[in-house]
Amino acid sequence: MFLRVMALTLLLPASALAAHPLDLPVPLQGALETLRNGHYRQTLETSRSLQKTLPRHPLPALLAAEATWGLIFCQTGHITSREIWNEAENKTSSFDEEFFHAVEDAIAAGEAMQQKPPTSALGAFYDGLAYGVRARLYTLRKEVLKSAKDGKQMRASLLEAVAQVPALQADADAGLGVYNYYADVLSPFIKLVRFLLFIPGGDRQKGLQQLQAASQQAVLLAPEARHELAKIYSVRENRPAQALPLFRALADQYPENALYALSAAIQAERVGEKAVAADYARKALGRAKLMDDVCRSRLEPASQQALDRLQSTPER
Repeated sequence: MFLRVMALTLLLPASALAAHPLDLPVPLQGALETLRNGHYRQTLETSRSLQKTLPRHPLPALLAAEATWGLIFCQTGHITSREIWNEAENKTSSFDEEFFHAVEDAIAAGEAMQQKPPTSALGAFYDGLAYGVRARLYTLRKEVLKSAKDGKQMRASLLEAVAQVPALQADADAGLGVYNYYADVLSPFIKLVRFLLFIPGGDRQKGLQQLQAASQQAVLLAPEARHELAKIYSVRENRPAQALPLFRALADQYPENALYALSAAIQAERVGEKAVAADYARKALGRAKLMDDVCRSRLEPASQQALDRLQSTPER
């Protein structure tokens, strides 16, 4: 009976539930926190259970997609003691099948929700998130055409969600900000592809503003917006002093995720805060030992190398 009530609760109109349409029941909140703490396999197990009890809701499948994305990034992403970039060293992963299946499940559930007026806006919102996570993987692998098409659909779905329910604006800005920023700063070749595919242009400054707003005001996606903004500041904008407090906040909020701690260490070293850098490198090393094997194998040696370097060099 509890599971039936929870399933019905997720599909009722937002006005009948809570002050905000993205307020989540405890089981989904717990799964999201597990994901953010870098426990990807545990999140996958939880999401499979939630998909059985909530087969019509997109979020369990989205959690699975995000968890599998985390494993893919650990396995193939650019991770060293000095740099963490959204660029894949390999164009395939042993987790690909599970990732794409989860995305398709989330899209199907989102589209089904859109057919019912009470849940139409939420369906469009989750649909946009599903296209967004797949676009992120294509971007990681420099699959330009696929990334552009999914990015376009993400934008359209999020705009549709906000048009129906303006309260979704801050969370939609987490995706819209990414779109606006990257659509403006991409290479001329990619901009040409965008033009040929009739993909809307972007606005770098507006994208940054949207991500800043989402990082402070979003109900569901504030940590994700904060992480994306930190990555942009550190890699694209070369502003490590602005990236550092964002990464530190994430590392402190999610103390079991070595990726956040190592990112904070890297930015602290870049701005000359050696003591802070060594502290977060030490935290990253301890946390990496507790993560999934595929993440531990990449993050533990990178964290150790960062710590060894920081302990062997004099303070600036």
